[in-house]
Amino acid sequence: MIELEPINSLALTLHHAPGVQALLLGSGISRAAGIPTGWEITIDLIKRLASVQGVMDAPDWASWYRDTYAKEPSYSEILDAIASTPAERRAVIHGYIEPTDDDDIRKPTKAHHAIAKLIASGAIRVVITTNFDRLLENALRDEGVEPTVIASVDGLLGATPLVHSRCTIVKVHGDYMDARIKNTEGELETYADEFDAILDRIFDEYGLVIAGWSGDWDIALRNAMLRCSSRRYPFYWASRGAPSSMGEDLIAHRMGTIIPVTDADTFFTQLLSKFEAVRSSSRVHPQTAAIAVAEARKISRDERLAPEWADLLRREVDLVSKFVRSEDYAKIVPSKETLNALISETLWRTEILRRVILVAARWGNDEAFRSIKLAISSLTFADMQQGGYTYTISMRRLAGSLCFYWALCGSIAREDYGRVHELLTMKLRTADERQVPAVRVMPFTTYQSVDWKILAGFETRHTPESDFFSAIFEKEASDVVINPDDGSMLWDDAEFIITMAFAYDRLPLVEERGTWFWAPVGRSAWRRASILLSERIQALQEETESSPVYRSGLLGGSAAAAAPSIAALSDFLAKNIHFF
Repeated sequence: MIELEPINSLALTLHHAPGVQALLLGSGISRAAGIPTGWEITIDLIKRLASVQGVMDAPDWASWYRDTYAKEPSYSEILDAIASTPAERRAVIHGYIEPTDDDDIRKPTKAHHAIAKLIASGAIRVVITTNFDRLLENALRDEGVEPTVIASVDGLLGATPLVHSRCTIVKVHGDYMDARIKNTEGELETYADEFDAILDRIFDEYGLVIAGWSGDWDIALRNAMLRCSSRRYPFYWASRGAPSSMGEDLIAHRMGTIIPVTDADTFFTQLLSKFEAVRSSSRVHPQTAAIAVAEARKISRDERLAPEWADLLRREVDLVSKFVRSEDYAKIVPSKETLNALISETLWRTEILRRVILVAARWGNDEAFRSIKLAISSLTFADMQQGGYTYTISMRRLAGSLCFYWALCGSIAREDYGRVHELLTMKLRTADERQVPAVRVMPFTTYQSVDWKILAGFETRHTPESDFFSAIFEKEASDVVINPDDGSMLWDDAEFIITMAFAYDRLPLVEERGTWFWAPVGRSAWRRASILLSERIQALQEETESSPVYRSGLLGGSAAAAAPSIAALSDFLAKNIHFF
């Protein structure tokens, strides 16, 4: 068995399962920013307590406290004595955290910036912290991420749900600008029921990476971890030296792994570096993709090079097939994080494939185009067993759908509606051995049970799948267009043709089987920056019989044949798109 260093194992986890690990950050994270730890604040508070008793110097302030009060120094107890109300305590803590006018130290550290980059990349989405400061929030804003911050029950009740937030920071002890911060031992013994509930959910549904936290003082937080028996994701504890006995108890309870560290800055910068190295190794090198595109542009046009073109497609299809048919794919438990990881994996495995298909659909000969259709057909994986999670079974089609859309866009750029018609109507085998037209099963919105609002960063979009995949296509459209706006238009054209062809295919099923009518709509149904779907439909209704669309055989080959499906689609859109 191969033994990996814990930090390497963590880096791989962050890459292959982005978002499944939460962070728990303690005061040690902010130490390099000049913000003292709890013990350092305790010693300073002892000095203040001694000063009002006329004691201005002592060789060891902790020993002075023990000798004077016959007990161990307690941060909570001393603070409670110095400041009797929450507002007073907030004012005391404010002085330790807020920089003065001439203070250039209390800024986000290397650790904060590294964490912010991991969050911006999607590797981490949830952070629990005992710190009152806002250093992480400031570092996140430098990366263009506005976090959801929960620092009180009020904030919790109005917060964006974890699954819909790009980043959630749970400040279990409050924020230093809020008088309700928790400091004393009594305040740290229990949390409000609402806070316990969200901690229970995080500790159950996420793995955990702990850094800068001892586990000794935060009783309620420690109890929340002990309440959770789930161990579905890894538990890591970054520790300077050996953890305390309480820390060891938590590690044993969660079957955790210790990561030895020298300091937070070094640990998180190393983790970021390793994560980025893994991510880079999994990507197609731009030069490799460019060479493949240039090769495809050449060999797909020359009939004499048909074997070379077939070999190129076969290599790239195999790269996808090995992933989808692997045991690892079958074992993926559907969650927002694992499905985003699956989509990311599929995207890099199909980058060369979809790009060479795009250029071959645009410039390739008929034999090359026939090979494209065969490649798309093979990527439906209809021959595989259908047992397992519906989400992951549906997602097997993703590679095929990407190639389908890219081929459609290439054919539209060629202005070859005959090829468009071939793609939409080519027969694909389904799991129940039926042969159905591609337009019925290739659009992203036809995937059974898949809610595309799982896409990280696109949770609130009307058409998340359209917005997400169109952004990727527009970057790669430069392989076939000159003007970037033409790539955006190509995507909208393809989605409109899919909508119309789906409606035309769907209407007979409605009439024969009594099923309900619907059609997949893309982003142009909602965004004003494009030609709206209603405008496209009106333009289609004004087309003559000699238009390329009808001459190709699309929509029955005539305006009369298309009219019923256009009417049904218009009625559907009027009821479901509020400004259609």
